[in-house]
Order: sequence, then C-alpha cells, then structure tokens
Amino acid sequence: MSALIKSLTAAAAACALFGVLPAQAATDCSAQRGCAAKFCEIENDISAAQAQNNTRREAGLRKALAEAKAHCTDSRLQSQREADVREKQSKVSEREQDLKEARAKGKQDKIDKAQRKLEEAQSEYNAALVELNR
Repeated sequence: MSALIKSLTAAAAACALFGVLPAQAATDCSAQRGCAAKFCEIENDISAAQAQNNTRREAGLRKALAEAKAHCTDSRLQSQREADVREKQSKVSEREQDLKEARAKGKQDKIDKAQRKLEEAQSEYNAALVELNR
C-alpha cells in the first residue's frame, strides 16, 4: 500500500511542478493548434508514462517538453510541417512512377510491391496533411 501512496504522491508532485492537474491528465488537444497542441500531446504522454510507472520515458518526455517550450514557435512548426508535406508529396510522385514502370514490365509481383509502396507513401502524405492543419 505504501508503494501506491508513494506513486500517487510522486505523480501529484510532478503534476504540480508542471502545472498539470490530475483531472487534466488526459486532455483533449484537438482544439489546440501549433505549439500549444504539441505541448498538450507531450503532457498527455507524460501522464500516460506516469500512470504506467515508466520513469525513463517520463524523464525523456519531460526533456522533450522543456526543449519544445524553449524552441517551438508556431511559424517554425508550420514551416517544418509544410516541408514534410512537400517531401511526402515527392515520395508519392516517385512511387507513382515506380508503379508505372512496374506495370510496363508486366510482372505482377513487382506491380503488387509497387502498389503497396505507393499506398504507404499516400498514407504518410495524408498523415502529413493532417499534421499541417493542426
């Protein structure tokens, strides 16, 4: 029982230190944008690490949060996300060309492989678009 009390005390102290109330542990970050959303998600990950008693992950996330708060600006984050979208779009174009070449060769196994890679690239592109709009 004392281990549980120690764990709860440590979690409460950490929450107080970082301005997170236990009721906010699983905050919905969907309404936030830019760096605020990034901070919110890291704070949620910290809460989850605390709940799982994963001190190494928690320490790493606290460091990530401190770095993010020190260096994150909405304009820089937006620029990074735009660059990621351009990179993913380029990859989709490359995979479309690979699929076109595989179809020209006519080998079904190569076509299937190229199709899977294209679908993966499209999925990554769509995820980057979602991030861009957050």
